[in-house]
Amino acid sequence: MMKYIIRSVKYLVYFTVMCSIILVLTFHFSVKPESITLMDMLLVDGSIYKMLAFFVAVAAIYPALGFQNKPLYVSNVKEHRKQIVELFENANYVIAEETQTSITFRLRNPFLRVMRLCEDHVKIDWSESPVMIEGLRKDVLRFSRGIEYICREDEQ
Repeated sequence: MMKYIIRSVKYLVYFTVMCSIILVLTFHFSVKPESITLMDMLLVDGSIYKMLAFFVAVAAIYPALGFQNKPLYVSNVKEHRKQIVELFENANYVIAEETQTSITFRLRNPFLRVMRLCEDHVKIDWSESPVMIEGLRKDVLRFSRGIEYICREDEQ
C-alpha cells in the first residue's frame, strides 16, 4: 500500500509540473491582450481547482493501471537464468538485486530511469508456483512473453 501511495504522489507531482510547463509556454507564446495575466486566465470559473482535482484523480488511478503482477506458468526459470538475464540485457536492463528466489532488473540508461520516475524495476520471483513477474505493465507483458518463449523452447 505504501508503494502505491508513493507512486501516486510521484505521478501527481509529475502531471502538475508537466501541465504547468505547458501552460506557461502556451500563455507566453500566444496572442493575448496585454492586461491578462496567467493567473487571471487560470482563475476563470475555478479552472485551476478543476485541473488539480483531475490530476489527483489520475494520479490515484494510474498506479493501479500502469503496474502489474503477472503469473508465469513455467517451471524451469532458474535453469534458464543465463538466457533470461541475456533477454533483459538486450533490452538495456541490468541486475539491480538478486536473491536465492528472485532477480530484480532496472534500466541501465539514467535518462530513461528519470523519465519513468525511477519506477522501472522488473522483478521475477520463482519462490512459489506460479512464477511471478512484477513491474510496469508494458515491460511485464514484453518480458513475460520472452521468458515463456525461452522456457518452452527447451521443452520441445
